[in-house]
Amino acid sequence: MAKKEVKEIDVSSLDSELAAARTLEEGKGDLYIKIAAVVAFCMTAFHIFTGLRGLFDYVTQRGIHLSFALTLVLLTQPLYKHFFKDKFAGSKVFRVLCRCIDVALIVLTWVSWWMAQDEVHHLAERMSKTTWMATFAGAVLALVTLECARRILGYIMPVLALIFVAYALAGPHLPLAIAHRGYSLERICKFLATDLDGLFGTTMSVSATVIFMFVMFGSFLEASGCSDFINNIAISLTGKIKSGPALSAVVASGLMGSINGSAVANVVGTGTFTIPLMKSRGYKAPFAGGVESVASTGGQILPPVMGSGAFLMVAFTGENYINIVIAAVIPALLYYWGCAAAVISQSELANVTKMDPKDIPKSRDILKSGWIYLLILGVLLYCLLVAQYSPLYSALWATFAVPVVMLFDKQKRFTLKSIAPAMIKSAFGAMSIVIGCACAGIVVGMVSLTGIGVVFGDMMIQAAHSMLFPSLVFTAITCIILGMGLPTTAAYVIASSILAPSLIKLGLTPLTAHLFVFYFACLSAITPPVALAAYAGAGIAKCSPMTTAIEACKLGFAGFIVPFAFCYNPAMMMQGNAIEILSVFISAFVGVTIMSTGFQGWLLWRLNILERLIFVAGGMLMFIPGSVTDLVGLLLIVGMLLSNMKKWKKGKAAA
Repeated sequence: MAKKEVKEIDVSSLDSELAAARTLEEGKGDLYIKIAAVVAFCMTAFHIFTGLRGLFDYVTQRGIHLSFALTLVLLTQPLYKHFFKDKFAGSKVFRVLCRCIDVALIVLTWVSWWMAQDEVHHLAERMSKTTWMATFAGAVLALVTLECARRILGYIMPVLALIFVAYALAGPHLPLAIAHRGYSLERICKFLATDLDGLFGTTMSVSATVIFMFVMFGSFLEASGCSDFINNIAISLTGKIKSGPALSAVVASGLMGSINGSAVANVVGTGTFTIPLMKSRGYKAPFAGGVESVASTGGQILPPVMGSGAFLMVAFTGENYINIVIAAVIPALLYYWGCAAAVISQSELANVTKMDPKDIPKSRDILKSGWIYLLILGVLLYCLLVAQYSPLYSALWATFAVPVVMLFDKQKRFTLKSIAPAMIKSAFGAMSIVIGCACAGIVVGMVSLTGIGVVFGDMMIQAAHSMLFPSLVFTAITCIILGMGLPTTAAYVIASSILAPSLIKLGLTPLTAHLFVFYFACLSAITPPVALAAYAGAGIAKCSPMTTAIEACKLGFAGFIVPFAFCYNPAMMMQGNAIEILSVFISAFVGVTIMSTGFQGWLLWRLNILERLIFVAGGMLMFIPGSVTDLVGLLLIVGMLLSNMKKWKKGKAAA
């Protein structure tokens, strides 16, 4: 029975982007889906136009961006599908009624946006006073956003937003520690529609500019066949060694995950190839699913793109993009090396066979037919890191590079006819991100209006007795809990607005605090009990989701340790002189390697429980800042290795 349930996991239902893509594919003959495709095309065209000519004022640019996304949700996710779990969808009259409601909401959305921008544009001449239109616009946009979030993201996100709105309303009636002056519903609606900290605040600003552009670039790149190229080049580089199939998953999923920024979508995109390949070579299904989910999740912390996290951090911290990328290099390398070391160790324990040389493509052949993709990626990296254009223009020029460069592709994997479908897919892919950012904007707006972020931060500092470590632990747990029910972007935005300021008060730099929060918001994708990336991997591997999530946590353990390490040692974020940075990296590298083998149970020989515990402890000590801890950890590791030299030769036989 359990196996049957596992096989029936609907992978696309775990991610709103995948669900939207499936809706577009399955509803080609539906009038509303056709209209949605036209709207999606127009949404992408709007962003290309504003990217070239310059952005409109904040309420116009962000308002149109949000209105397009709300329209797409209302067209593709009709009310009758989300009313009592599709119970009355069989009634034609009910479906028509629901469609009428959806169309009315679309009209109200655009009318409300027009009212909001009219109010903002006349604030100066009205001496900052607003009219009833601001109240109406704020109320409608907030309600439609919450309803669309319910349909595409589930109940957790809108319920969380409503809790913060309720907090803003009930301020004077709350306990003294969290009480505030209180705000009327009218004041809240006006604030959401017209204030820079409202619906059209920083979160929506990043979504309406940078994030959408990179989603568009990812869609164009995927349409060109780049994912196949990355998979093939990864196999060609690693396929000849025993752990090659699993290592290729680590490499390919990390690269693709960095571009598309969605852990679940990346698991499905690359996992349909890598997971069956790992299973065919002898890896157990939970391990194969775990490898894919860990590698795909880590793409969001892998420079230079880092999904959408780096661009949000630019807005929230004021740091230059290049500084964020540099700071994230060593943590990301340690994360992926921890996974790779675990894969190599597990390859000795499992009955893994090497790939048939006939099935391994030659790197020369792959590069000969796919070098053109390196040119496209080179355009992006040049714009971001060398020319140091803004992320928006870098993504825009990289997107333009796809059809231009692919004109020279002899296999014609991307033609001019592919542009329109890629534009449509771009808007569908960004739809859930926009709604998540809008909903998070409501939360952030209420935090700004009420000042609960400062109050909550002070309470956390007092509870931790002004100590950094307990505060970090509390922050990590909160981020993971938030991330279980929210998209990574939304979880990071909410957690950073509430928790990051308190970490900064305790002495961390803004970049360190925000990177810590973002790490754990990402890791929620593999953390039980709601580990969406692990669930997606389990759905493809046909195994238990919980077992897969546990394997994923063992494989991605470095991601849970590295954030604590860089909070205490800035050298891990490339801050300091070269000797300090190199010393920290080597120590952490050795620590990650030894801990990985301890968790898996193999290092030159099969480890018993005591040996595994000693290796894990030694590796952990190598992570803790300080020469004394490094020395003690190194002595433990070397002592264990030297005392078991006889087992080295018998290692493979023991396995």
